[in-house]
Amino acid sequence: MSSKFQYSFWEKETFLKPYDLIIIGAGIVGLSAALFTKRNHPSTRILVLDKGFMPEGASTRNAGFACVGSITEYIADLEKESAEGVKQRIVNRYRGLNLLKETLGENHIGYDACGGYELFTEEQPFEEASEYIPKFNKWMAELTGEEKVYKAGKLNGYHVIHNRLEGALHPGSMMQRLLQLVRAQDIEVKWNVKVEGVEQDGSVLLGNEIRLKADKVLVAANGFVKKLLPEVKVEPARGFVFVTNELEEMSWKGTFHHDRGYIYFRNISNRLLMGGARNIATIQETTDQFGVNEKIKDHLIKFSKDVLGLGKQWQIESEWSGIMGFTESKTPILERLDDHRFVAAGLSGMGVAIGTKIGSLAASMVMGKK
Repeated sequence: MSSKFQYSFWEKETFLKPYDLIIIGAGIVGLSAALFTKRNHPSTRILVLDKGFMPEGASTRNAGFACVGSITEYIADLEKESAEGVKQRIVNRYRGLNLLKETLGENHIGYDACGGYELFTEEQPFEEASEYIPKFNKWMAELTGEEKVYKAGKLNGYHVIHNRLEGALHPGSMMQRLLQLVRAQDIEVKWNVKVEGVEQDGSVLLGNEIRLKADKVLVAANGFVKKLLPEVKVEPARGFVFVTNELEEMSWKGTFHHDRGYIYFRNISNRLLMGGARNIATIQETTDQFGVNEKIKDHLIKFSKDVLGLGKQWQIESEWSGIMGFTESKTPILERLDDHRFVAAGLSGMGVAIGTKIGSLAASMVMGKK
């Protein structure tokens, strides 16, 4: 007598019937790709798989910044690449944020057009960055049609450069809304499904010897993509975030960046959200394992006390990490690997800004449009 588990005729006719498209990764890119594919090709049978109970990676674990970019980030980028490359990145972020808000609706994602600030604790870096304000304001006008985006000023005793285009949002609400739209299109989403492999013929291998078949497979797992496609040049990067208790006074209203964007913080009502500093432990943070680096945590606590002046009456109520995916150039990878397999990954810390757009482009790619 055989004890091997067998699938029924009915299961093979329904649950295991080949899909037109399987998407691995139910983050902002994967779900956006599913949504745009279904909208443009309503008859497409789509399945989205994720290894977590909810989107696992960075889509619900980021700090909720709607970023276009800080001046010191652009200056640093210009040292490594052409002006055209940096300009394209600005355009991608600007258009990506607009597509995000248009697709999901600002009211559904808790969007707050509060503006963004780059904070300087020393005079010389501020003066050097301020010299670039006319240059980048000209760029923004040419690229986006937005006038006088950057403006120097002072806040809480520090020099700042304000970016009026940036804002804040609620990542959990953002992903819930995206899921709501996906489900309304009759797209299947399955959670707690670990994918073991993706074969060249479009087979997706799961545990318990389950093999799903699709005409096309899109791997949108970002920081985890190398587990399935080792040849794709995307490195994982862990980011740390904490949120304080409610403070009696919150003088930091808006979104803030410091040190070329490596440190970031914002208010959530009267709480402080603080994160980043990955650059002080880059090697250790090049990982796809969740966890807290105590060196980074201590650094951010010290910054909160010494620079933001939080004083003694505060404590960390929540802390977590998220896993991002970085490419060497910070340009995402959108690539057809063969007849059946595609990849969309490497958002390089800008998933909120460009994830919806990358998902849209991935949808066009897998359906045959360049």
